[in-house]
Amino acid sequence: MLERLEVRGLGIIERVVVEPPAGLVALTGETGAGKSLLVGSLKLLAGARAQADMVRTGDALLRVEGVFTVPRDAGIEELLEGLGIGSDDQLVVRREVTAQGRSRAWLNDVSVTAATLQQLAPRLMSIHGQHEQHGLADPGVQRGLVDAFGGHGLLLERVAEAWERWREAADLVDRLERARAERRDRLDVIAFQLAEIDALAPQHGEDEELERRRRQLRNAVRIMELSSALVERLGEGETAVVDELARGERELAELVECGLPLAGSLGRLEEARILVEEVLREVQGSNREISEDPAELEAVEARLHRLEQLMLKYGSPLEAVLEHRERLVAERDELDAVGDRLAEARREAAEALEAYDGLARELQEARERSSSSLVEAVTSILERLAMGGTRLELRWSATPDPDSPLERSGGGVRFGPEGVEECELLIAPNPGEDPRPLGRIASGGELSRVHLALRAALRGRRPGRGMTLLFDEVDTGLGGGTAAALGGVLEELAAMDQVLVVTHLPQVAARAAAHLRVEKVEQGGRVVTRVTALEGEGRVEEIARMLAGSDVGTSALEHARSLLATEGGRAG
Repeated sequence: MLERLEVRGLGIIERVVVEPPAGLVALTGETGAGKSLLVGSLKLLAGARAQADMVRTGDALLRVEGVFTVPRDAGIEELLEGLGIGSDDQLVVRREVTAQGRSRAWLNDVSVTAATLQQLAPRLMSIHGQHEQHGLADPGVQRGLVDAFGGHGLLLERVAEAWERWREAADLVDRLERARAERRDRLDVIAFQLAEIDALAPQHGEDEELERRRRQLRNAVRIMELSSALVERLGEGETAVVDELARGERELAELVECGLPLAGSLGRLEEARILVEEVLREVQGSNREISEDPAELEAVEARLHRLEQLMLKYGSPLEAVLEHRERLVAERDELDAVGDRLAEARREAAEALEAYDGLARELQEARERSSSSLVEAVTSILERLAMGGTRLELRWSATPDPDSPLERSGGGVRFGPEGVEECELLIAPNPGEDPRPLGRIASGGELSRVHLALRAALRGRRPGRGMTLLFDEVDTGLGGGTAAALGGVLEELAAMDQVLVVTHLPQVAARAAAHLRVEKVEQGGRVVTRVTALEGEGRVEEIARMLAGSDVGTSALEHARSLLATEGGRAG
């Protein structure tokens, strides 16, 4: 419920603060006083598109702030938690638009996008004006009305889940069919690449081993020179390191026998001699493997060149080539099995479509039952609004689609996550006429009343309470007893929700639990909008103005008091 609305710098509004109570609240005033600006301010809080020309001349920005009591709604709580906003009892929604057209929005001082406001708004408020009423002609909207009235939420979820399972299965079939169509060409590519790799039969680490061997062969002469010198120095020369270490070892042993504490040193010297002897043996052994062999060097370099060509094509180092080969083998096996997989995928897609079809038929049966009940409820309310004899019909039909796998009446039809059949609301406002589409036959006033009747019928089915419902121009073309009936319907809605109605009908205004007058006044040489909460004689005078226009006399005042006593007494 809207607890407080503050508007600054919007059109001719300098600053207006409204604190509407619960129940039915009437907003009245002369045309052009600013009532539409108040409606527009709520639309901005609902995420409507903002434009620079909305900003009051001379102001840097416009600002709209609404304080709402948050209904107990799991959807709101989930949305707010996702934004990092605590789900308190109050929610402050703020929107600013600069003179350059830049728009910003906040929820409880957390910056959000206009799209977030659009997502949140339907759970806080519902705005009904001429523009919104024309949306009733949309088949998707009409189908949604039936689902809302019938409470088909869980069944709709099951249908959407079944459709998603079918879509995934059908996508797999499409992918496999494309794979099968491309299978032969791809298998040829795989066979060529495998043959090219297998012709060389590369081994893990082979490139590194060949590179090492090439370095040996290229440096064979230098290796032999260095090895001979090292063998001479370590073990074969007159002052060979091994011999000198052995001599030192004997001398150190004798020192130990003479009583010097050098046993540890003796052990380390012995270890050093052994290590040098091992190095000597390794150098001698390696030296025997090296020889100057131009033929072998040529063979090694040729092999390396061929491996490098493979790596240029299929990845480097050589391990990447071997991994590519493994992927090719796996893909070949998969393509070889594509026929079996395709048959299985087709079976799964058919089963998924059959499951979807069953749930879609169940949903359609529920919709048709709910359609009858909704038409009956709306027709009953329309009778109260001087549209007795109006015939309403909700006609369901499937859209033909020859390429669709789902059939109705022997032909393919379009289908989706919301079911198969589309809905069309037909109306015959006068007896003897054939029902025709709502958007093509209903007048503005009739459309307004149908819209209100639908809202009233649906509201009784929606769980929870505490939303803000705004009706703008819902009284177009109405008067007399019908106007009183309209006030009664709005009053019934106000028993569950806060209802704000912009009205020119005194019968409706008299029904309201609270009355706000919107007027233009001159202030500081400029015209501004002012909103006043009316009580007592002030309310009597406003009702009288609505009855008689600018010429308010005694009879108009008396009539106003009578209306307030009668209609206001009902409201109380």
